[in-house]
Amino acid sequence: MKRSRYTPVGIEISGRFVRMLQLAQAASQFRVHAWSVFPRLDSKSDVAQEAGRIASVFERRGFAGRDIAFCLPDESVLSAVIDLPPVKSGAPVASIAGVEIGRMFKQAPEAIELSHWELPMTVRQPGAVATMVVACPHTTAEPLIEAFDAHDLRLRVIEPRCTALVRACSSASAHDSIEIILSLGWTQSRFYAVCSGVVVLERAIENSDLQTLHRVVAGTIGMDTELAPLALKDVLRAERELLADPDAAREVQEQVRHYTEALTSEALTALSYLARRFAGRKASRLIVVCDGGEAPDLAKEVAARLSLEARVCALGELAIEGIDAIDAPSRRALVAAAGLCLNHAGGASW
Repeated sequence: MKRSRYTPVGIEISGRFVRMLQLAQAASQFRVHAWSVFPRLDSKSDVAQEAGRIASVFERRGFAGRDIAFCLPDESVLSAVIDLPPVKSGAPVASIAGVEIGRMFKQAPEAIELSHWELPMTVRQPGAVATMVVACPHTTAEPLIEAFDAHDLRLRVIEPRCTALVRACSSASAHDSIEIILSLGWTQSRFYAVCSGVVVLERAIENSDLQTLHRVVAGTIGMDTELAPLALKDVLRAERELLADPDAAREVQEQVRHYTEALTSEALTALSYLARRFAGRKASRLIVVCDGGEAPDLAKEVAARLSLEARVCALGELAIEGIDAIDAPSRRALVAAAGLCLNHAGGASW
């Protein structure tokens, strides 16, 4: 019998939910051991407020051990593309990267942890390599460690959300093209570009969060925000479950148009930049990450405007046993947490 070992519990706190996932591994095969998705106290609750609730879920849902890996929100990560000496030159690239990103964000190099990777096939200056640098200040990491430690949880890994998502979503075969990951978040949406398996660009998309979309749609039809998902489904799928009034349907459709146009505009700007920087590589497909039930329909809308093939990323696409026991919304919500668990071979983490 093959002996199983357990991954640290991957934890992401973002949008409306706390998401937790742990996998068991026997040889190269993973299976779901335990999972949980539950509402945050509110959309601005921090780790200190949620750590006690997370600890109680450990006991109720049968998570093994007390080791955790935490998904650091994008807004807490310092990131930049910096021209650095190539790694093969023997230069102290990590030290130089620390000095440069520290200077950019007014942080002492010794007070940050960082990861870096060279960008493939970029327009380079002689002797320099365009390098993505991501860093986490100690002032960000230490409160996380203390909050979990207060509840006997050991924070073993902190990883940027961008690399966790890429590990879970990106195709290993897409080396000659650029994949676009569009994360439709409750409080912020973000755009990531992936080339040769690494993040080459990431940016926030202003005024395109789902919370605002739901609030605007609900205000347009004079209903509670909890009914906004039904209204969006009616419009996106041409159904009439809620919006029997054609005028109300047209008004919601207009709001959806504004929303998808905002996403498309930002994406086109980014794609134009990528086409210049990565000559000869084109965007191959759009991967959408989204908790809500509107994810597949919004993905189709945006993909049609960008003329790209689209899919919604969910756990079902990963070679993990036991996925069928997780409901569909949670499969979508746990994508970044799965990326944390699959970080058994290393990656951009601290």
